[in-house]
Amino acid sequence: MAENIDDYLEKGMYGAKEINPAEKKKYLGTYRERVLVALTKEEVLTQEYLPELEKAILENSDSKLLLNGLLHYNSLRPYIKLAEKCKHEFSIVSRLEGETDIYLVLACQKAVNKEDIHLYKEEQENAEEEPTSLLEKVRKLFN
Repeated sequence: MAENIDDYLEKGMYGAKEINPAEKKKYLGTYRERVLVALTKEEVLTQEYLPELEKAILENSDSKLLLNGLLHYNSLRPYIKLAEKCKHEFSIVSRLEGETDIYLVLACQKAVNKEDIHLYKEEQENAEEEPTSLLEKVRKLFN
């Protein structure tokens, strides 16, 4: 009985014990096993992955977009607009400097255990093939 009272008092003073608090800090309040997409600050600032992110959002309607509140609103605005366009839930999460290098997370409510959580630029279908041999490169220069 005394152990239960001690646990109760500790919970009241310090809050409930969390499982993997460092992992939750890194992934903007969610566990790694729930993450579908994670972008670094640089990736968010370039806005290069908006089309791929939109595709991921549309494919996972039960997910939520989490944005790191350390970024200025102007940097977050394209992602907020995307979420609004897709009628998708999003939150701006407050983080302290140095807690994480992740600035955008698309996460589910349940574990998905996706191994690769990074986005990659989709190759353009009509992209011209690069010449592979030196002769082809020289021919391309003079055409």
